[in-house]
Amino acid sequence: MLDTDQLRSFLAIVDTGSFTRAAERVNKTQSAVSMHVRRLEEQLGCTLFVKQGRGARLSEEGEKLIDFARRMMQIEAGALAALSRKGLSGRVRLGIPDDYSEFFLAEILTRFCQRHPLVEISVVCDASISLTAPVNARALDLAVVTDTEGMKGVEVLREERLVWVASKRFQMDPEAPLPLALSSTICQWRKAAEEALQRSNRETRTLLASNNYSAIAPVVRAGLAATILPAHTVPADFRILGPEFNLPRLPLSRMGLIHAPGHQSQEAAALADAIRATVAELKQAA
Repeated sequence: MLDTDQLRSFLAIVDTGSFTRAAERVNKTQSAVSMHVRRLEEQLGCTLFVKQGRGARLSEEGEKLIDFARRMMQIEAGALAALSRKGLSGRVRLGIPDDYSEFFLAEILTRFCQRHPLVEISVVCDASISLTAPVNARALDLAVVTDTEGMKGVEVLREERLVWVASKRFQMDPEAPLPLALSSTICQWRKAAEEALQRSNRETRTLLASNNYSAIAPVVRAGLAATILPAHTVPADFRILGPEFNLPRLPLSRMGLIHAPGHQSQEAAALADAIRATVAELKQAA
């Protein structure tokens, strides 16, 4: 039978992309994680990772193992939660802006659901400023937000500079008005960009304005416009625009958590822990 500790180490490597970070996630030494992989390979009679440059990538057999391993982890956690009566089984409601959901939500939910498979999660995507009212009214248990002036009770998780970004194939005359794809006028990142541009002489034009990052990203990816992002969330196929584009320096952005007033449920506390761990892990990786 397959050992769930070994599968847990395997999935940690898959999710973090590194044996070192996987060891931190499962609270073991890197040599112990490597041993877990070797024992899995011996038992399965195949190679799960193959060398690629200075790192490693999943083999075809490794790719096939992922879904089986995740189901086994969920079954194990569900059995423990249901039979030991120690697991969480309630409901938690999370708010998160669309752009943060693009970069963090999948990892947050994966981490949380693996540990608390019986908890029902509801997720609402909206602008940071629009999430404060439902959190204060306890319609949401907690929300990930961009810390803005006047927002109370924000637990800051991450602070980094905003940068101008575009596709690697983006080309234009540095002296021509820069086409931009930005969020709605209530977005703090857009306000920061507009204030910085007002203090400079750089001409721009708005090509696209949308509340949804899912609409902004394809336009930027096609090389049609630039946008702004926190420095450590820039996708691999984007590039930070340098001084040759004559763009003003942007301020720091702070990502944080806000909690509903009153008593916090165990489910909400566990989800907050998963968010903190995910943001810390991705920050360290960046």
